[in-house]
Amino acid sequence: MMHRLALLEDFIELDIPVNRNLIDLTTLNWHRYNPRKDINRFGCSITSLDGLDTGIPDLDSLLEYNKLNQTDYTEKDFKTPTVHATPFKEFLDSFDVGRSHFLKLCPGGFFPWHRDSDPITFRLIYTIESCTFDSLVWLEENTVIPLQNHHWYYINTRKKHSLFSFGESVFAVFNVIMNTKTFNLLHHHFKVK
Repeated sequence: MMHRLALLEDFIELDIPVNRNLIDLTTLNWHRYNPRKDINRFGCSITSLDGLDTGIPDLDSLLEYNKLNQTDYTEKDFKTPTVHATPFKEFLDSFDVGRSHFLKLCPGGFFPWHRDSDPITFRLIYTIESCTFDSLVWLEENTVIPLQNHHWYYINTRKKHSLFSFGESVFAVFNVIMNTKTFNLLHHHFKVK
């Protein structure tokens, strides 16, 4: 299945239904994202291990959490929708989704250069607020990704990438389980076919 993803471009705009009227950022239960790192970023679980929005362990580094707690969680273990999943119901009913969450990068919040290397998932991003070039810079290798608010994107996060927020940027990250069904759905939702 991985070889099929390699045939795609690294950045693809998607057309997936979402109920934007149900996204109320004031009701989200924000917790520090990757709590052992002192970076100005927060998350709220859309899916979690138990359907709760405590952020534990869903907003932690799974590598670090598993090591400290002698567990072996993977992205696909976090499939239970929380109360914050409602705007994405149609998407979640169609795609096989694992760990997913809202992310808020406060001014100066960032993700340092890294690669997402989970072998069983790919990432879909839904931008919500202040995700345009003047507020949020997403670099993928040597390219600035031209994000817009209220858009879905497939971004090849297996490539080296980094983010930096000048304001308070909010988006959602979905770890989609890689299989024939989700690959075909992804292709079906390309904005430009």
